[in-house]
Amino acid sequence: MDPGEVHTRFIDWARSNGISIDGIAPAKFKDRGMGIVAAKDIKKGDRLVHVRNTSLITVTQPQVQILNFPSNTTIHARLAAYQALNYEDRTCPHRPWQDVWPSQEEFEEILPLHWSKKLQDLLPHAASVFLTNQRSNLERDYTSIHAIYPKISRDLFTYTWLIVNTRTFYWDYPDLPSAHPRLPKKRPQLKADDCYAMCPFMDYFNHSDKGCDSKADGKGYSVTADRAYKAGEEVYVPYGSHTNDFLLVEYGFILDTNGCDSLPLDHLILSQLSSEQVEVLKEDGFYGSYTLSPTPPNICHRTQAVVRLLTLPLRRYSAFVGGTDEGAGDQGKVNEYVIGLLVKYERQIMEIIEEGEGLEVSSEVKSGQKDTLLRRWKQVRSIVKAGINALSN
Repeated sequence: MDPGEVHTRFIDWARSNGISIDGIAPAKFKDRGMGIVAAKDIKKGDRLVHVRNTSLITVTQPQVQILNFPSNTTIHARLAAYQALNYEDRTCPHRPWQDVWPSQEEFEEILPLHWSKKLQDLLPHAASVFLTNQRSNLERDYTSIHAIYPKISRDLFTYTWLIVNTRTFYWDYPDLPSAHPRLPKKRPQLKADDCYAMCPFMDYFNHSDKGCDSKADGKGYSVTADRAYKAGEEVYVPYGSHTNDFLLVEYGFILDTNGCDSLPLDHLILSQLSSEQVEVLKEDGFYGSYTLSPTPPNICHRTQAVVRLLTLPLRRYSAFVGGTDEGAGDQGKVNEYVIGLLVKYERQIMEIIEEGEGLEVSSEVKSGQKDTLLRRWKQVRSIVKAGINALSN
């Protein structure tokens, strides 16, 4: 579990650059990369790390501001371009941090963006949607940066863009007054995509749906223990309420146990709708975002609504979405329809798993990529089976 000399140098750099670390240390896990372990017994509520606001890399810092990006350049693109422009500079102030980042080769192994088309075509539908959006955002950002800094290669920008994508935290600039000129937008206009901060050391923490509390204020970022930990135990920080499809595309991993996992049903349901039904759903605010969960209630309220429109008279659907009828009397028919969709989808899943198992490991299909893809499809199959069983009872 010894992380190695390069990580030891980074920890020394971190401590000398405004980062307080207490009771935890980076560790290298076999087949899982880096993470954080308790270096001693820890009590609930202990502060484990504090990253001073001046140690963060944000677009409000002078070294990023002087690059004079056009106002329509995304925050993600600005941070990625800043890192790309400094990447070869051995005297870069945060070089010790760069030295412990995942390599381009590691990203190529774990991130579906770099997988072969053969594997990308086999991704679950939800993961494919996330990947399409990710690819579109990357292309948008590279186009905007290339117009300003043509010397930045696509490969290098892609790498630093992914570094930013996997290593930033939500930061709404609480250290700056609301009218400060360095804010990327007026504070009331800030959206989530405007609030990125690269946070040294914090990016060591691996994700779990339950973990330590991370909080930001004007002084920086802090992590406190959510429970007691024994020395040597891994310490996690939740990245958010994300499905495994999201985690796979954005971070390159999936969890064996994920309380936030679910399965979008849009690709199964939307194709069943007539144009008139689409208009009704859009008018009522019930178009899309249909979800199947592995635990009760297995089908969400939106799915309950759309299936009623598909299977019942319009007045019954209207009573349900209007709240005048909870729809208990129609539930059997709704369940029967959803079961039919899921049984059909389960057959498709089995065919995809069989196709995936038949893939030969090669330069195009790495063993780890194949294993991750199959694990995800088996998780999807489990969610579908759980839904069928729950709705059948």
